Amino acid sequence: MRPVWSLFPKTYRDFSAPQLAELVRTVGLDTTNVVVRKGYEVDEDTIRTTLPTFTKAMNVEGLKIVRASTTYPADALCGDDSPLPIMVDAGIKEFRMGWFPKTELNVERTIQQAKADMDRVAEACQKYRIKAIYQVHHNTLVMSATGAYNLVRGLPSQWIGVELDPGNQSYQGYEAWHHSVDLLGDYLSWVAVKDTITWRDKSKADAPDKGWQRTFAPINEGVTNWHRLAEALKAANFDGTLVFMPFYDEQDEPSRTRKLKDEVSYLKKIITDRDQLEK
Repeated sequence: MRPVWSLFPKTYRDFSAPQLAELVRTVGLDTTNVVVRKGYEVDEDTIRTTLPTFTKAMNVEGLKIVRASTTYPADALCGDDSPLPIMVDAGIKEFRMGWFPKTELNVERTIQQAKADMDRVAEACQKYRIKAIYQVHHNTLVMSATGAYNLVRGLPSQWIGVELDPGNQSYQGYEAWHHSVDLLGDYLSWVAVKDTITWRDKSKADAPDKGWQRTFAPINEGVTNWHRLAEALKAANFDGTLVFMPFYDEQDEPSRTRKLKDEVSYLKKIITDRDQLEK
């Protein structure tokens, strides 16, 4: 098991390339994803110029950027796949695509349309030699590993992958990690590293949710059993990407960075200890 340790720098959007590279080194990661999103340094509307500028700047800092976190939904890519060759030309090999929205009506029909769209995304990815990653995400059409498997089943895993997300999945329940990892098999490409905690506002005890709330938290504090997940990934010899997503302390960068460093150390120790047990 030799995963790549990467960062989703959404909460570091104002960092320059040198600052971002130093952050990666400081917290103990290997690299970073590039965020392609409106309002960020690499904006969807200016990707043709801003993406190569970013990747070249990070190369100068000693980091090769080959992963992008985008919000391009499948239906948009079916109508206009022009972002794909732009990413390829800038050195991107894998990109997180946008989600299929949750629907309350005609769920089966919506899923069938989503599967048809993914077929066309797979064709485009094969054409341009880039891999699309679909992220399991709460409050969307695909909220579980089983749902993701049904979405991508039969598509070429060389060009289509899945990202498990324990933090997001915990919002609406999760499937056992051994089950999820084994089911997805070669489709499992990324794992989002983030977690949540639950707490209760007793003043709202009479509300339908009885006052229970869930918020993002560092993985060494959250509800996910990362030992069990690491065990499942180790059994599958996972060599994909672990993408750290520090969605806490958004107004306190020093605190967020300290906690991110602790998260990286926490997960590395879990994986190292697992390796020692197997020797």
